[in-house]
Amino acid sequence: MDNVIDLGRLWLIVRRNITLMVVLGIAMAVVAFGVSKFVIHPKYSASAALLVNRKQDDQQGTIQFADQQADVQIINTYKDIITRPIILDSVVKELTEPHKIETKAAVDAKYTTNSLGEKVQIISAQPAQHKVVKAKYASTELNVSQLAKMISITNQANSQVFSINVKSNDPIMSKDIANTIADVFKNQVATIMAVSNVSIVSKATINDVPIAPNVKLITLAGFVLGVFVALAWGIIRELTDRTVKDLDFLTTELNLTNLGVVGYIGKMRDLSSVISEGSDKTGSNQRVSRLKQRV
Repeated sequence: MDNVIDLGRLWLIVRRNITLMVVLGIAMAVVAFGVSKFVIHPKYSASAALLVNRKQDDQQGTIQFADQQADVQIINTYKDIITRPIILDSVVKELTEPHKIETKAAVDAKYTTNSLGEKVQIISAQPAQHKVVKAKYASTELNVSQLAKMISITNQANSQVFSINVKSNDPIMSKDIANTIADVFKNQVATIMAVSNVSIVSKATINDVPIAPNVKLITLAGFVLGVFVALAWGIIRELTDRTVKDLDFLTTELNLTNLGVVGYIGKMRDLSSVISEGSDKTGSNQRVSRLKQRV
């Protein structure tokens, strides 16, 4: 048989399978919604912005534009440095190991000279004050390889600002990682590049709205997939159906002779009841014929 499906036949297939398409589409949409909402762990993003801009004095005003272009070009180098272990190792240690932070800077002693010309101390020296900060995360939660997969660096064309984007399963972790990378890179780039031209424009904040998965899009994709599967099933069933649907196929394709057409026969009753009913009718007809003969 001809397996080509024209538009009319395709529309007929759609009409025959419209119920299955709707039901299967809704079922697949419900499954997709459940998986995206309750099975797939959401991803949260946080970003910290850094500015690349070397300090200029009044005598360098004529070459400021050239320096800005150089800063823009060096951002590509900074992107590569940030994703290297030289930065990521320090970030992991900062987040997974206890460390000291300075809470108050050291104060030098101050002196003055009295009327006798003697040097008199007016403010005594004070040492810097530190406090121990506990590790925010366990070493099993964060390592260099995991961290490298979480971060991405983006910047606009001809812009001296670039952003450190972090995606993780926890919004607080994303914020902590982004801010720690920004701080570590700012402090180490002066040693690595022998130049101090990086400053933090904005720190990362907690964003409770997940960026993935897209529940609406996944639900819609599930519905479309269900409709497509039902339609494909209808088309396959239509193409594999070998029943004869018209007389032309017998006479034209198979070259058979048309001997006649049998009309529709309804459901036949039990054969024994049909025979008994026929015999009853025959007996009654014989009795009627005998009465006619007597009359």
